[in-house]
Amino acid sequence: MEDKELPPTQVVSQDSNEPIIQNDTFAIKAEALGNDLPPNYYRSIGFIGTIFAFCMSNISQFISFILPANMLTFIGQDIGPSPNLTWVSLAYSLGLSVGFLLVGRLSDIFGRRWFFIGGNALSLIGGIVGAAAKDVETLIAADLLMGLGGSVQISFTVAVSELVPNKYRPSTIVAIFFSSFQIACFGPVISQSIVSTTTQTWRWAYYLNIICAGLAVVAFFFFYHPPTFSLLHMNRSFKQQLRRQDLVGFILFTGGLLLFIMGLSWGGLMYPWGSAHVIATIVVGFVALVLFVLYDAYVHPRIHGDPLLPTHLFRKPGYLAMVAAATGGSSVYYSMNVLAPQQVAYLFPSPSVIHAGWLTCSVGSGCLLGQIVAGWLSQYVHRSRWIMIGSCSMLVAFAAAMTSVEAGESSKWVGLMIMAMFSVGIIETCSLSLAPLSLPSEDIGAALGALGSIRSAGGSVSTAVLSTILNNKVKAIVAPAVMQEAQKLDLSAAQIEGIVAQLATGMFISVPGVDVETATKLSLVRSVSAADAWRYVWYAVIAFAGLALILSFTTIDYGQYLTDEVTRKMHGRTVGVVESEKRSDERSDESV
Repeated sequence: MEDKELPPTQVVSQDSNEPIIQNDTFAIKAEALGNDLPPNYYRSIGFIGTIFAFCMSNISQFISFILPANMLTFIGQDIGPSPNLTWVSLAYSLGLSVGFLLVGRLSDIFGRRWFFIGGNALSLIGGIVGAAAKDVETLIAADLLMGLGGSVQISFTVAVSELVPNKYRPSTIVAIFFSSFQIACFGPVISQSIVSTTTQTWRWAYYLNIICAGLAVVAFFFFYHPPTFSLLHMNRSFKQQLRRQDLVGFILFTGGLLLFIMGLSWGGLMYPWGSAHVIATIVVGFVALVLFVLYDAYVHPRIHGDPLLPTHLFRKPGYLAMVAAATGGSSVYYSMNVLAPQQVAYLFPSPSVIHAGWLTCSVGSGCLLGQIVAGWLSQYVHRSRWIMIGSCSMLVAFAAAMTSVEAGESSKWVGLMIMAMFSVGIIETCSLSLAPLSLPSEDIGAALGALGSIRSAGGSVSTAVLSTILNNKVKAIVAPAVMQEAQKLDLSAAQIEGIVAQLATGMFISVPGVDVETATKLSLVRSVSAADAWRYVWYAVIAFAGLALILSFTTIDYGQYLTDEVTRKMHGRTVGVVESEKRSDERSDESV
């Protein structure tokens, strides 16, 4: 073969003694590829056990985030009070956001098996620490561990995509997402039911995670045997490959993303937006992320290393557009998980927390329904560009319709929210299953990892923006309206002060001297004025959805990539690929 620089991906040889795919990072053996699968491979105990492991891992990830997030009030009452209570959910989000790209890229290079075993073990340890926590600070540490583990658990999209034919990627991803429907759809109600009907109350959120993560660890250990390091790198040892890793990029990325998301999460909650804590953290984090991209694009490749973020991905047709459109759509989902319960509390006050939980279930239920439909659409309707355009158009339309919701119109709110989240579910599935198809197979982890990190950062930005708008409009619209009504009812200055203090909860009856009739009138004014305040939130949602719609026109059709090709295959007796594994081990011994 002529001695020349190899392109990012090149088939070098069909001889099993030579790498079949080689570039500056990889030298992949033929045995790693999904060719020549044995009979009944997809019905083998190894493959079925691996799918079971992905399902348990996915359920664990949903439990780790959704259940504790809906129990924060009860957690604070039990082991608080603590000014750091909001850090319980924030710690999980930070671990999840940072881990996306790291897990995707590093598992591409070093193999995925021990990442998935280790990630679920981290979630298991986090569950044990959380279940035994005696204070909020210990619980924060537990959720940080579960967040880091969650970044591996949610990366099942990377692992399972390379094990099935390209044309079945959408339906397989959706099937695993569906395994967590009970938590994704009904998590808020389950949380409230657990707290009100069990003796261990909120600790059951962590007990359930221990069960699911534990089962995932066992199943991954016995059944999941993807290509090993020796199959991915014929020309380097583990130590040689380790020395090529992007340490500077790792520091810039993790530090920058942590600071950026922390700053956004602090703003308006722990510190004022104009405070030095918030501004400095956001600015320093953003600058670090910019330096990270520049370093990985222009510096690290020149010293013959493997960049954490392969920037050539963004030059491939359709990928950047899909990431950008997905970020715009997913920003709505992330922000509504935080803000929808607040809209329910303001517009549809109810003494029953279970009733409020059922209303909030529309967010997760709508999204999962959209994911299921998208799995079918993506697989059988090959005009994926028009699927993206149509779903983004739906999101804009139903976000606009949400501005018409008035106080007490809970049925209308549920219907519109389900449809808005339905469109988001379609965007989610299309981006996760289709975006990597036009890229080299060895970069699938980096591609989905970058997509996940960017989407997560976009979700943090949208949540911060929408929360700020809501807080400002509550102060400008709701508070004056309630105070004016209180003055009409001839309440004293002390009572008015107490009413303002209860504005967020709506528990006006708890103010001394306020009877049921007065509290009812104040609650009605609060709900009516809150509907006006929430219109501005949904105007901003329309802007995010509109951005996704504009970018969706620049995506491509992925139908041509939905082929029978299988990127990688597992090894071991449980899937009937023993001989390939044995030959690989023998060559590895000879090289030593």
